[in-house]
Amino acid sequence: QVRNELMFEFPYAIEVIDFALADLVGRATVRLRPLLLVGDPGGGKSRFARRLGEVLGLTVWREDASRADGAVFGGTDRRWYSAEPCHPFLAIGQGKTANPMILLDELEKAGTRSDYGRLWDCLLGFLEVETACRYPDPALQVTLDLSQVSYVATANSLDPLPHPIRDRFRIVTFPKPSAGDLDALLPAVIADITRERGLDISWVTPLDGAERTAIAAHWRGGSVRRLRRLVEAVLRERDVRAARN
Repeated sequence: QVRNELMFEFPYAIEVIDFALADLVGRATVRLRPLLLVGDPGGGKSRFARRLGEVLGLTVWREDASRADGAVFGGTDRRWYSAEPCHPFLAIGQGKTANPMILLDELEKAGTRSDYGRLWDCLLGFLEVETACRYPDPALQVTLDLSQVSYVATANSLDPLPHPIRDRFRIVTFPKPSAGDLDALLPAVIADITRERGLDISWVTPLDGAERTAIAAHWRGGSVRRLRRLVEAVLRERDVRAARN
């Protein structure tokens, strides 16, 4: 069921879907080993990671790696006035389950300054089960079992990432859709836009031939963001024409 739902939304990434879900075979609970999606901007990596967690029924905690550092993610010491537990524990508290998913977006853009500890270095203790199950939280000053937390990261390139980080992730290339994927993508894009508008998909008429041709003329594959903008423009024009009639 999860595979079918993800295939509907990401028909061009079937190999990635199977790669991710194969890790759950034989498990009693949902826990993914650290997974890193690498690909060009606009291909839908971040959205796929979020939807993977949502469809699996997990709480998804998004972490913008470009704005995070080790001191914040790993928790701040109680002696500071702004003491805060580590973010995996906050994700557990938010979802009230022991197995949330941490989405580390654009991991390669994490800061390299070591003033407050690099995010990359801090992550090493969370990505290994042996250390995650005995994490000494500096704010709570107790040992936490964080071994059931899943980590899914995205990156545009592997080049900036240090080898210890690469070694701890299962790395898979996330593809970009081609022009041949247009007809498979359109229903999912329309459904997503409809959901965001708070509408029922059954009330939305599928694109007609002229609308589909107009989109195909301006989208030859590549960025899903651009395809979404084109579909939104077509739907807006449809609404304008309907209002005039």
